[in-house]
Amino acid sequence: MRYRSRAASVAVVLAVMVLATPVAPRLASADWPPCGRAISTAPKGQEHPAIAPDGAGGAIITWQDLRTARVNVFAEHVLASGELDIRWPVDGRALLTDSLALASADGGQTSPVIVADGAVGAIVAWQDNRSPVTGTDVFAQHVLASGAVDPAWPANGTALSAIAGQQNAIAIASDGAGGAIVTWMDTRPGASEVDLYAQHVLNSGIVDARWPVNGTAVSTAPGRQEFPAIVEDGAGGVIITWQDLRDATSGFDVYAQHVLNSGIVDPAWPLNGRAVCTAAGDQGRGTITTDGAHGAIVAWTDGRIVNTFHIFAEHVLASGAVDPAWPVNGRAISNAAVIESRPLAVPDGAGGSIVNWQGFTVHLNMYGQHVKAPGVVDPAWPAGGRALSNGVRQQTHAEIVTDGGGGAIVAWGDSIHLVAQHVLASGTFDPLYPDTGRALCTLSSEQVDPALVATGGAGAIVAWMDGRNGVVSSPDIFALQVLAAGTVDVPGPPPSETMFDRPSPNPALGLLTLRFSLARETLVRLAIYDATGRRVRGLASGAQPAGEHALAWDLRDERGHAVRAGLYFARLDAEGRSFTQRLVTLK
Repeated sequence: MRYRSRAASVAVVLAVMVLATPVAPRLASADWPPCGRAISTAPKGQEHPAIAPDGAGGAIITWQDLRTARVNVFAEHVLASGELDIRWPVDGRALLTDSLALASADGGQTSPVIVADGAVGAIVAWQDNRSPVTGTDVFAQHVLASGAVDPAWPANGTALSAIAGQQNAIAIASDGAGGAIVTWMDTRPGASEVDLYAQHVLNSGIVDARWPVNGTAVSTAPGRQEFPAIVEDGAGGVIITWQDLRDATSGFDVYAQHVLNSGIVDPAWPLNGRAVCTAAGDQGRGTITTDGAHGAIVAWTDGRIVNTFHIFAEHVLASGAVDPAWPVNGRAISNAAVIESRPLAVPDGAGGSIVNWQGFTVHLNMYGQHVKAPGVVDPAWPAGGRALSNGVRQQTHAEIVTDGGGGAIVAWGDSIHLVAQHVLASGTFDPLYPDTGRALCTLSSEQVDPALVATGGAGAIVAWMDGRNGVVSSPDIFALQVLAAGTVDVPGPPPSETMFDRPSPNPALGLLTLRFSLARETLVRLAIYDATGRRVRGLASGAQPAGEHALAWDLRDERGHAVRAGLYFARLDAEGRSFTQRLVTLK
């Protein structure tokens, strides 16, 4: 069968040469596989994904990658359709493009964070260990919508801070103009113990000349300032919150600071930060979200009540004052469990916030709560928090995004699998989501470390580390779209044509030859996938001339190993269209 378009005429004709049997397939547009789209299955493992929206319902995903010794940050673009952007390399784009310059580097790159550039690309920042002199530094790189690393930026990234000491625990926010502001913990010479700094990198790849070299001091108060979280202020600057040990007698407290787009700490705010909470006991590991009026809502884990930890929240106004309508030292928003921790917050669109956390009773459970703009807990929600699942497995490491309608979508690790829940503004669940949450994948292997981004229309894309390849030390990165309707986006039934049974996946018995034709020179990607959507083998990637093409698959994977028994598919991407053909069932 032949598909015709203005751009290209593409046909896929498959034949099993050993059987000498022609196949006339019916092509179907590919979609999200039921257990996720393989983002990268490169050798040696990919870890700790971070994700940003592409502005068109898809996402750009970055991760820490072990395939090479010196280049460890990669990114990939998955479209709203569930297809990988054909313009991007298979298994991701390396964001450091001059490996020779790193040949004598002391170490690689870790812990990437990402923010959209507003033009279907993204800025990625990371902790960088290339220098044995300065230790861990902070670098950033810009990847374009085309999948190319921005040639205006340095090949191996722009240095945001390259000074002696450790710069780590980085967080990133958009500057609203295609650039990014990054904050981090810093032990540079002269630091009180651990301080906080921030830096602004422009869309051009140049560090903002108005900001100090190696960053603006956010707080250099005595003691430790740790684990910053950051949010845009709506005017090109950011508000940053952190846990602070400047007063050891009261334990860790919560502070916040406003840094203007010019790189100046807002003079209306106190030097070294506004005290958000200085109650007795430890308060820390804060989260922050916008109030929609140039201020922010901060939530944290709070130990003011002996032998318990609960979640509190506070509203900091754009002026730098704590909102007088809220209680001093914060509003208690939880008491559903004895120990509650790891809060995450998103805006409710009306000046308040939905906060998610994990709480321990007999086991760890996920909870959520709605705190309204006036500083009161929404009476429509349970007073101590809404349990997001009635499952009995350990639930941890959540991510949360707004659903655009006053509610939120939350994804978390549920034992070794991933689960999502959609809680509405009313505090009730989307009726099409189970009370236990929607399982994203139920393979026997592990799916962990989720990263989540909203895609509009109450949908989201979740990315994760995946162990389905069977090698514990070599996880892959997969992603899946979660729809507002409470289902994961899965393809329809495969095309109906003859499936070829083989006694074993022995390439000595013959080859599978894939044939297709192009009306003109076309950018093409052809790859083999298994029934879970995992990429098994790439056969073609790049520009192909007009005419007939025949490519053989020897029934081996990327590493040269004979494939296991199972069902396999070929996917051809050409000129922005994608076609999937069931190939063969190996027994």
